[in-house]
Amino acid sequence: MAPPCRVFPASQLESEIQVNGGKLRKGGPIDLSACELFAMVQYECQIDRPEISNSPVRCWPIQRWFRRCQDKKGSFMVETTLWEGNKVTKDGGVRT
Repeated sequence: MAPPCRVFPASQLESEIQVNGGKLRKGGPIDLSACELFAMVQYECQIDRPEISNSPVRCWPIQRWFRRCQDKKGSFMVETTLWEGNKVTKDGGVRT
């Protein structure tokens, strides 16, 4: 089982990544916008009429964004989907 994750607003993401296990990360402040950007598409699906065995299944893409950052201990990944916010264009690209 994975360890529990802290929950906080996306507006606090930049300050939250400065800490690891309650201690400041070594190597100085992390600039989240300078970390490498990755994207992943997941799908949310629903069965139209579950009581019918051959009922159509409809799926919708959900775009998720991540950044890979580096500190003195190595790299770490951070989900930034909400933080990226208005930087993501309608076609899935990212405005820099």
